Formats: sequence, C-alpha cells, structure tokens
Amino acid sequence: MKKILFLTLSALCLTFTSCAKSNETPRVIDNKDNSLTITRIDEDEKAIRFNKKFDGFNDVTIIDTAASTKKNSVAVNLSDYSDKQVLLELKCDIRIDDPKNSNSELIWIINEIASNFPQLYRGRIQSGKWITISENLFVELGKNRSLYISPVGLPKNAKIYIKNFSLKVSGDEIGQNAMEVKTWTEAASIKEKYKGIFDYFGIAVTYKEELSKPEVQKGLAYQADCITMGNEFKPDFIFNWQQPQTFTEFTGKDGKAYKVPSVPPKFTTVDKCLQICKDNGLKMRGHVLVWHSQTPDWFFYENWGLNNNKTLVSKNEMAARQEWYIKTVLEHVADWEKKNNNGEHIIFAWDVVNEAASDGANASHYLRGADTSKWYAVYEDVSFIVDAFTFANKYAPKDVKLCYNDYNTYADNKLNAICKIIDAIQAEPKARIDAVGMQSHMKIDYPGTKAFEKAVNTLTAKGLNVQITEIDIANGKATYNSTQLKKVYKDYFELFIKCRKTADKKGIEGVTVWGINDETTWLNAMQEYKGHTQYPLLFKNKNYICKPAFYGVIEAAEEK
Repeated sequence: MKKILFLTLSALCLTFTSCAKSNETPRVIDNKDNSLTITRIDEDEKAIRFNKKFDGFNDVTIIDTAASTKKNSVAVNLSDYSDKQVLLELKCDIRIDDPKNSNSELIWIINEIASNFPQLYRGRIQSGKWITISENLFVELGKNRSLYISPVGLPKNAKIYIKNFSLKVSGDEIGQNAMEVKTWTEAASIKEKYKGIFDYFGIAVTYKEELSKPEVQKGLAYQADCITMGNEFKPDFIFNWQQPQTFTEFTGKDGKAYKVPSVPPKFTTVDKCLQICKDNGLKMRGHVLVWHSQTPDWFFYENWGLNNNKTLVSKNEMAARQEWYIKTVLEHVADWEKKNNNGEHIIFAWDVVNEAASDGANASHYLRGADTSKWYAVYEDVSFIVDAFTFANKYAPKDVKLCYNDYNTYADNKLNAICKIIDAIQAEPKARIDAVGMQSHMKIDYPGTKAFEKAVNTLTAKGLNVQITEIDIANGKATYNSTQLKKVYKDYFELFIKCRKTADKKGIEGVTVWGINDETTWLNAMQEYKGHTQYPLLFKNKNYICKPAFYGVIEAAEEK
C-alpha cells in the first residue's frame, strides 16, 4: 500500500533553491486543507531580484529577461507534484516594460504535453501598466513540469515586475491532510459494502483496452459483481462490420419466409468476454440488442444493402430480421452457458431496446424520429419496441431480466415518453419487461436528487424495478473539484439506497458505473465538453487510484 509522505515546512523548503529568511513569508506554505501555497517564482541569480522597492511598492520581484541564461526566465518548478491531479490557482500583479514601449502577449503556460500545453492565462498587456491576474486550472501533471511565462510574445530585453505572487496547489495527495493513496485492489470493495443493499454493483469496460488485461480482471473481480461491455455486444461489433453475402430463409411472425444471413455473426469477442467473466466470478448485463446507433445501415435495406441498395425493407421483413437477430444472439449466449458454465447464466439481464425515446418528446410524438432511427423509419410507430420485447421474451431464459434503457430519464418530457413505451410493451401479452435502465450520465449540478427520485418513483409505479446502468458525473465546463464530486456521488448513492428494491416494493436493484478510470471516459470525446477535461469516475490513471468520489460511494453504504 502506497502512502503520502508528509513533509515538514523545513523539508518543503529544501525542494526549492532556498528557504525564506526569518522575516519573510516562507516559500511554501502548508494550508492544511489539501493545498500548498507557493509564494515566489524560482530563483535565477543572474536575472531575478526579490523584495525590491519599485513604483511605490515594496516586495517587488524584478526580472531582467536579457540577463537570464534560462529558456524561461519566469518559472515555478512543479516537479514535486508529478503524476498528481492538481488545481492550480494563480494570483499576482504583473507589469512588463518594453524598451520599445510596445504591447506584449503574456502567456502563463505549463509544459504538460499530455494536455497540449495548457495555459493559465493569455492576454495582451500594455508596456508599463500593472495588471492583476487571477486564474485557475485543473490538470494532471507528468514528471518535471513547470509553470512559466512563455518567451513567445515577449519583447527582447524586457523587464518583468511581479508582486503579490501566489500559486496555490490543491489536490487529494497534497499537504498535511493529504488522502492516503490506495489502488482499487488495496481499498475497500464496493461490491462487499453493498451486499444486502443491491443485487449487484457493476462497472462498464471495453475488451481490448481493459477486460483482456489480467490486472484489470483482478480489480473488477475485487470491486464489482458484474460488468457491462461498452461496445462489444452491440450489432456493429457482433456483425464485425461485415455485410452478409450468403443467405438462408427465416420464417417471420407473419408466417412468410424472409432472407437472412446463412453465416452467423462472429461471436469470437463475445465468447472471450463470457469466459473472462466465468474465470473471475463475474456476471454481465447484456448491452444491447436493438439500438438505432452502432447498427449497420444495410441491416435495414432490401437485399441486405448489396449492390448499394438503399431502399428500406417492409415492416414485416424488418420484424423478421429483428427476430432472427435477437434469436441468434440469445441462443448463442444460452448455448455457451450450457456448454461452458453448466447452464448457469453469465448474462443476467439484457438491454433489449436502447434510447428509443425522443429528447423533444411531446403529447403527439414521443419516439426518436426517422432522421436518427432507421428502426422508426421502417416501422413508423412503437411496434418495433414491442416486437423486440416479444422476441426477447420468446428466446431469453425466463429468469433473465429484460430492460428498456435510456438517458435523461429524469427530464419530464423524456420520462413521459418512456412511460408511454412501457405502456405499449405491457399491453402486449407476449412481451415482457422487467426493469428500466436509467443511464444516469449526469452533471455535477444536474439533475439533482429530487428530480432523480421523482423519476425512480414514476418508473417503479409501473410495476418495474430500476437499474442504474451507466452512471458517471461530468464536471462540465466547470473546473474539476474532487471534494464536490465526492459529495455528489455520495448524495446520489444515498438516494439509490433510499429507493432500493426490497421484498415489499419495487425499486433500484443495482448500479453500474460507466467506466473504470477518468483517462478512458467517453465524455472527453464529446463536442459539448471540448476544451474542458472531464473527471467523472471513481478511479484515476493507469494505477486505478481511488478518488474521493470512490470514498463517497463507500461512505454512503457505511452510513446507511
């Protein structure tokens, strides 16, 4: 188990060129709140003079850039915080004097390659004029990093004047009260803490980047009861992006024969995922059978899109294709479980249909339209969803749960649309739906526990249980704050516990977090968050270090 070594003030001073004199502010101040404050830039004896009187002020730092032998004449060494996530808060007054009296471009920057050299401040500054800077930035630092004023944009032979300099460095692993560092196999186990509260705790993963690695398998088995594959069970992946070329016949629900692929989809990766689950004592949520996205277009076209055919098939033929696909997938999994796991289920629940409700749902139109869903383009009504749950009920084992899964389930219009979808499924005697998946991709300030609780109560009133299927919490455009994220995770998990399924009532039966660590979160690929790094999960970096958010989840269980 790794621990933070707490440094005394004198030890901290040794990490810099020199300590402050007895009548000066210490170079580093331990604020005892998971932060340190650096009060001076690095020393450069040829170019920098500290504590000088200038322009009516005392304690001014004067930098003669022409005299400096360093590439960056104004810099603060951050190497003590290597491999840490830190919030940097820069405050200072600064003036630049240009011999030619021209304006300068002032850039405070960090040589952090992984973050594309993030800038704390950038702006034009008039020669001979003081400006006040107050900026902050959250960043994960690599080794041997520094904050410095870029020479790009500075005039030659300029003099720089700085007063009231303060660089506050905050983080979970900073200062005397720093959090003890534990990896996900060293800390408490979430699944153990939630035994008797939920039926399961799960984590979403991808195969190649994560699940295939033994060290990840070990961590998953320690922390979770089950996994959800992020991509590998979706139609694109199961078809392996291969358009079928040979065909056989399949009898649809209308009694007619329709052409379907004679060569079954490739289940190579699916089988590998199932085997890893068996070997590590993990279960799985199956995700997903019917979805408008990550399903090949040719699946919806006449002659399976061969010869560049772009004509949509009839509703009856689409129903036959849907039934063939659901049957093929579910029977393959059942056969694998029978041959390799004594018939015991690895997959205990399936997302039968995913994200079919419209974001702009209203009283007259509540489904995702033909512009984004080819399922709707063919069917033009809710019956493709009803068919999916009818076919899933026909081919899935009766003790495997069938779920409808969607996002923004706590938004009123979306919630109403989902309720209409549930009503349509429940009206069909041959269909079965057991639970609703609330994806729960939330923001630090949205939707809040009241709106979430309302949605849970609305859905359970339909006689269904709820599964939290894809929770992550984005910081959005706000600066990441680990303490705030911990509180929000704890608040939501306290709500989940309050709304849990019991012997007497329907409720939340399990929770799955959408991803292992921040570095692989899907949120950072979203255009919405471009320029704003997201830190939405419970673990960080390649060592899977437990974040405060992890302990918020643990505390919610311990304090219930």
